[in-house]
Amino acid sequence: MANSKIILATAGSGKTYCIAKHLNVNKKNLVITFTRQNVSNLKNEIIKRHERIPNGTQVITFSSFIYRWLLKPIEPILEVGEKKGIVTSGVEIIKEPPPQRIDGKVNYQYYKKDDYRHYIFNNKYYSSRMAALFTTQPKKVKKLIMERLYKFCDLIYFDELQDFMGEDFKILTSLLKDSKIEVIAVGDFYQHSVSKSNFTTNKPFKKSKEYITKDDYIKLFKGQADIDETLLNKSRRVPSVICDFIRNKLKINIGSVSEVDGHYELLTEKTQIMKILDSSEVVKLFYSNSGKYRCKPVINWGYSKGDTYQKSCIILTKTYENIFDEDFSCDHLTPVQINTLYVAMTRATHELYFIRESDFKKIKMRYL
Repeated sequence: MANSKIILATAGSGKTYCIAKHLNVNKKNLVITFTRQNVSNLKNEIIKRHERIPNGTQVITFSSFIYRWLLKPIEPILEVGEKKGIVTSGVEIIKEPPPQRIDGKVNYQYYKKDDYRHYIFNNKYYSSRMAALFTTQPKKVKKLIMERLYKFCDLIYFDELQDFMGEDFKILTSLLKDSKIEVIAVGDFYQHSVSKSNFTTNKPFKKSKEYITKDDYIKLFKGQADIDETLLNKSRRVPSVICDFIRNKLKINIGSVSEVDGHYELLTEKTQIMKILDSSEVVKLFYSNSGKYRCKPVINWGYSKGDTYQKSCIILTKTYENIFDEDFSCDHLTPVQINTLYVAMTRATHELYFIRESDFKKIKMRYL
């Protein structure tokens, strides 16, 4: 078995704290996550624990890891089709690559995978295609890349494990399989397919599968890593009463160690609803297009991922109009629908309010 461990967590259970606590300051560590905000959170937690970022430790985004550790150092030997050797000046993080088709018609600005321009624009890598460039390299090139990694790195931590999909997931599993390097990966399975970026697509974990169960997901790592489902299975952020509600309605097994009594409530009276919407102390969460509403502060359900609020209010979509009914079932819902609400419901440390879409529509114009 590879020298690796996967820790499956719940929302607010202390993933960054866990990584910072486990960090060995005497080793050469890479701590990798997806967003710059998470990089900042991890750095703060490491400094809180160790008073500084240890000399042998780097905290970077996954895009930076691919660019700085897997591609840039060996550009002279990278292969794309018949082309050998690439020279770049950075990573393109704004412009997305041209799609193969537009409105069903061939897009002549699209370059095939055996053309280096499939991966590069104006001398910069497309951020979304760097992983694919690495995974398509010949074995001899990958071997040289990995040998360099062994030399400068002892241990790799992956934060937000659930966000690794498609080609990113291939890189993760290839590192998990490698017995020459230790990997610790932490994530909440039920937050997968919830993106804080408009540019991140919801790629499947495996080709031809849009969704897999948690048990299926664990099987993907069989023989590659030890799986720990108990270390971080209780939320420090979310009160017990809200965790109970999530387990009952969304069928997601989340416990709590929060000492806060907590409170959740469905608002039905117009005066109640307006009082909460007008409160600057309550963060209002809309499924989408939150920026158009004047009941500040506001944010989209998915964009709240990683955030913590004392009080929040979720404006429900039609899908969840009857979530407070005793016979409500989420069996017919997609994982994206369930996971996105789960993210929204696990932000509050004290008070969580809900407003039905039908009730919000009655006063919607007041907030536009």
